[in-house]
Amino acid sequence: MRNPTALALVLALLAVLAPVVPASLGYQGSGEAVTPTRSDPGTVTSLEERLARVVDADTAPSDPVDREVYVEVRMKRGAVLEGSRFDLRQAYDRKGARVARGYVPLTAVRDLSSDPRVEAVRIERARLGPDRPGAPLDGNVADGVSAVGADELQLDGLTGRNVTVGVIDAGFRVSDPELAGHVGAYRSFDAEGSDWVHGTAVASVVADTAPGASLHLAAVGESTTPAEYREAVAWLRDSGADVVVDAGSYFGQPGDGSGEIATVASAAARDLVFVAAAGNYAQRHWRGTYDPSRGTGRVEFTPGKTENYLEGGAPFGGSVSATLRWDDWNATGGNRSDYDLVLLRRQPGADPVVATGSRVGDAPVEHLAARVPRGRYYLSIRAPEGVNGTDTDTLDLFASRGLTHRSSGASLTAPGTAPRVLTVGALAGNDTVAAFSSRGPVAGTDRRGVDLVAPDDVALPGTSPGAGSSYAAPYVAGTAALLVDAHPSFAAGEVRTVLRNSATDVGPAGPDPGSGYGRLDAAAAAEFAVAYERYAAINGSTAAGDRLP
Repeated sequence: MRNPTALALVLALLAVLAPVVPASLGYQGSGEAVTPTRSDPGTVTSLEERLARVVDADTAPSDPVDREVYVEVRMKRGAVLEGSRFDLRQAYDRKGARVARGYVPLTAVRDLSSDPRVEAVRIERARLGPDRPGAPLDGNVADGVSAVGADELQLDGLTGRNVTVGVIDAGFRVSDPELAGHVGAYRSFDAEGSDWVHGTAVASVVADTAPGASLHLAAVGESTTPAEYREAVAWLRDSGADVVVDAGSYFGQPGDGSGEIATVASAAARDLVFVAAAGNYAQRHWRGTYDPSRGTGRVEFTPGKTENYLEGGAPFGGSVSATLRWDDWNATGGNRSDYDLVLLRRQPGADPVVATGSRVGDAPVEHLAARVPRGRYYLSIRAPEGVNGTDTDTLDLFASRGLTHRSSGASLTAPGTAPRVLTVGALAGNDTVAAFSSRGPVAGTDRRGVDLVAPDDVALPGTSPGAGSSYAAPYVAGTAALLVDAHPSFAAGEVRTVLRNSATDVGPAGPDPGSGYGRLDAAAAAEFAVAYERYAAINGSTAAGDRLP
């Protein structure tokens, strides 16, 4: 799962003469990042005590360059790291390599990284909060942290401080106080002008759940190409991410998880824990087929109904967007079906066309967006005469507003449709799945789709709870980071196994397409991980993700 090759981060930190996050990584907040130190080489003290000595002006070393940092060192096969300058605290084998963790003077990190026995060095950083390392200094923590039981693990010392979590979103405000001290790296992939609130809120939930983890933020913009997405995921993998969370929805992709976005996510999930939001389209999605024998030239959402009213036909005004896709991904040229997505306004006489969809490249996808005055609106799908529409075409319609004719099933979006990805839905009160939370199965497959459900609380000012699976997914990502902190030898599949099998069943008995294995339970996951480790040692790994006997 680990790929700690962030030597650029090491070199950037060597240039720092005080314990602050380097601006070269995109962080410009007011929070102080504190490096651990030791009072005596022969005495093991708690992380809190070590951090307290650094921030206490009376006991802090007078020369910050000589402070010691906690590092993770990945050695070449068969190598043994020796020397009095490295204070070894933990060692284990990982994917054929020897990994060591311990303290080393900051001035010695450069020499360590150039040692021929060493493949990579990563500096682990932590932060001192009022109750636990890495906690926000203002104590502003999302309620979901206690709801999933992550606070219990934090009080026991598990904070994810040895873990890197990658966050993919349209944009971020890396200087936001909620992220202060948590951002280890930032990179933009064509994200200029993109909304930053959503991504910042997602990252803040990860920080609240795993306050010691280092966040690597990949801003991909609001219209991401597969090439940009591939580059972003590759950057996160190369920068040492153990866990990645993407709370976005990518509509211009096949619904069966075979598209480029899902393929990239699925490949990454072989080596790291990849978490995705299920989506919020259970009430804003329709799935059906076009029957040309009806002779209407329009798709019927239900027999005899070619209009799909938004917001139940009630008047509204504001923004409207919708995406239509159909399963004609392998056809080319004149063999490809063609459909037109149209937004109309209901009024006396003929209903005027307000907006028409535009084809998204050569893909079987149309998208429309408009801002409308107050009125009653509906969507219609046209299949003009002479175009090769057939009854084998299955269509999916996603809208930004509630649909009158809708299909809650198979309403997942990429990358939540990808194999091996942990797909997370949103919980409502009383352990029920939120009505808006997208359901499985993955279209055209026998895969259930949803793995877990979690609360969608967020503490970022300017946002509100109940915003959906986007804020549920980072609770799972943060909990995964806590598990990796406690069990660094776990493979990605083993973390998935623990999270699934420790969940609290909600809804219908057993795993189901709405809630998956059930509600995330971080405390139960920690207990299950210990039992799993013993079981796997005796019987071998069951990392495929099935329930244990």
